Amino acid sequence: MFSLEEIIEKICKHAGYTEEKVNKLIEEKEEELSGLVSKEGAAYIVARELGISLLKETKRQLKIKNLVEGLRSVELVGKVIDVSDIREFERNGQTGSVLNILLGDETGVVRLSLWNDEVSLVKELDIKPDDVVKITRGFVRLDNRGNLELRLGRGRIEKVDEVVNLPESSQIAQKFTAVKRKEIKDLKEGDYAEVRAALVQVFRKNPFYEICPTCGLRLAQDKEKWICKEHGEVKPDYQVVISGVIDDGTGNIRVVFFRNLAEKLAGKTIKEMRKEAEKKADSSVLFENFEALGKEYIITGRVKKNEITENLELIANDIKDINPREECENLIKELESLSE
Repeated sequence: MFSLEEIIEKICKHAGYTEEKVNKLIEEKEEELSGLVSKEGAAYIVARELGISLLKETKRQLKIKNLVEGLRSVELVGKVIDVSDIREFERNGQTGSVLNILLGDETGVVRLSLWNDEVSLVKELDIKPDDVVKITRGFVRLDNRGNLELRLGRGRIEKVDEVVNLPESSQIAQKFTAVKRKEIKDLKEGDYAEVRAALVQVFRKNPFYEICPTCGLRLAQDKEKWICKEHGEVKPDYQVVISGVIDDGTGNIRVVFFRNLAEKLAGKTIKEMRKEAEKKADSSVLFENFEALGKEYIITGRVKKNEITENLELIANDIKDINPREECENLIKELESLSE
């Protein structure tokens, strides 16, 4: 990890801020997180929110559980769990295509997203479920639901013919993609689980962040310019993330809602939220009379360990209101299974 002084220096250089302003941002972040992180941890979060990557490139072969947002030069070997159909789309008057491959190993699963010309690689290499593939010089980003997503970019994908010691694809799918209802106290790192819990706290921080309009990657700020690692200087689009704490009576955990889930939680589109924040010149206005606060939800997501705080957090994939009838039916099924 970088020292506090090195982080401050990098923020000053890339964001064009004075050291005094950076220290103030770090102090505000410490206060916002109620002392849950060290000063260095708060500095890392400030850098990340400004789009400044403090992750060093790696060329060692990784396991899926080691993937984190922003990681580059990723080398990974995984088993193909599923290959999606090709989806055609139109954006800014241009047509494109996308295909997703679900990869897994003994530590987890991740989606490899192939775009446009990359899509043809699946047919050329005859990639299908149960094949083993190797990704070289890929990179990791977040998708629209806040899940980690692997991209090729300037990297490559190839089939691995030699024997690789990986579980069967069905075993990987059963372990990492089957959704199970759990109590918060029983959640473990890597779980893909459903919890029934109340939203008891919302962190009143700026929910907006800048992304590349072409690839969706988070942008880095260079003084007054916004830079995409893949497409250079761009005019940013914006996305939204809302985080808070949920509690089910057995424990509590930080939860993060990205993009469309954040919009669903807030009951507003990102355009509506940005318009409201700009009108008041203060993004915290979005959390005044926040109707979702105190409500109970069914939340599905992946449990991961925050590298800065080292606490578990739930990255939400879905959120829905409580359906009393469904809950009663599930309870009856559970009681029947116990009596058998």
